[in-house]
Amino acid sequence: MNNKKIVSLLLTLCFITAFIVCGSSVSAGEDAGDQKGTENSGENTPSEAKSEQSDEVLGTFNKNASLAETVMVAESGVKITATGLDYTDYSVELELTIENNSGKNLSFYSGSLGYGCNSVNGYMINDGYLNCDVANGKKANDSISFDYDELMLYGINEIADMEIGFNMSDDDYNNTYFTPRQVKTSAFDAHDYSRDCYQETITSRAAMNTYEYKITCFSQDPLYDVNGVKLLSSGMMKNQDGETILLLELENTTENMVYVSTSDIAVNGLVVNSSTWSSDAINSGRRGIIDIEISSVLDPAYWSVYGIKKVGSVTLSLGQKDSDGNNIADKTPVEVVVPGVKAKYDASGKEVYNNGGLRIVAKTILEDPDEDISDMYVLLLAENKSGKTLSIEDVYDSLSVNGFMTDYLCYGLDLADGECAVLEIELDESSLEDNKIASASAVKEVEVGFEIEDENDTIDEPVITISFE
Repeated sequence: MNNKKIVSLLLTLCFITAFIVCGSSVSAGEDAGDQKGTENSGENTPSEAKSEQSDEVLGTFNKNASLAETVMVAESGVKITATGLDYTDYSVELELTIENNSGKNLSFYSGSLGYGCNSVNGYMINDGYLNCDVANGKKANDSISFDYDELMLYGINEIADMEIGFNMSDDDYNNTYFTPRQVKTSAFDAHDYSRDCYQETITSRAAMNTYEYKITCFSQDPLYDVNGVKLLSSGMMKNQDGETILLLELENTTENMVYVSTSDIAVNGLVVNSSTWSSDAINSGRRGIIDIEISSVLDPAYWSVYGIKKVGSVTLSLGQKDSDGNNIADKTPVEVVVPGVKAKYDASGKEVYNNGGLRIVAKTILEDPDEDISDMYVLLLAENKSGKTLSIEDVYDSLSVNGFMTDYLCYGLDLADGECAVLEIELDESSLEDNKIASASAVKEVEVGFEIEDENDTIDEPVITISFE
């Protein structure tokens, strides 16, 4: 489960409908005023009934802002010039001319996993990808595209400014990172940067109707304020497929770019991912929206196994690093609670290990819910009552199924005292086939070795046998 969340908030909404330019339209500010009393009432739940009864939708994107030619980079024989904006049917494109007189062939990137630090109107945006090769002594025209749908969901309906970070690489893979460079449009001077257009829009009836989602809880409680990075709002949404998505709005008030990481994710108090899940850049003075689709962290096929019927709470740790990867703030837990939903999980199961305050129980073995994949999953639960933080790692190449050595994948755990966590073992499809195991019912016994550590000191190395007969 050690994933980097690489999809944007827009993609988590799944099969979003195209913009409908019909009926009445409501401004984000008007709808936010309707819901302000709910947000501050302690329930933190905007009215879903109003969204369902209203036919209001978001308006169209304002395509009037223009951009004068602006030099963004001019150093080391390289010149990157923003030449204008081009409005297509689905996106706005920042047009660029890149000149390379560096003496080397170069590649230019932006919006990639390695260097994604683009913003529009003060909000970090996952969109805006560039991949352009320019030979020495040559020029190239290219563009960076921002989808209207994603911008509108953040409350951005016109372009006032863009900040773009560029990564330049030569044939020897030497990288040069240009800090985000800002370009301002004709709408910049009139734009109100003090408004929280994201909050106004994400909770509006118009946005919920347009994108077919519901906000199940929303709060402006200051749950996190560390090292100049503040949590402005938190909430949960359900998309039209019933998937729950955690939303965190953060602001970086420092003078430097900060990478905010998420880890130690727990649903209803059950830890479902103890490693780093995501790491997102937030430029100085900018706001970033972290979205975590809960079904991506814990597959819905597992929910009933662990006694989770509804998401009543999500807890996670927020950490900070600088642009060089140095830790600048220790991990701090943040909990988002859905009012009126009981946060439960089931810690029962067949006990397969109990020593020194650490208990491991076997839940079940499942086949992959995807019919095209034949991997299988051994689901365990680990409970730590040792009074210490423990780490649990598998012993390499130690697993057998029905007595046959089997390839597998097992993510380790760092488990604080008092925590329960999902412990998952993925059995490789091809290895199972080699051992003539075609279904979960054919698995009678799994044996695997673990190494249990306390602050890097090994305290036990048990070999655990899990019987499914």
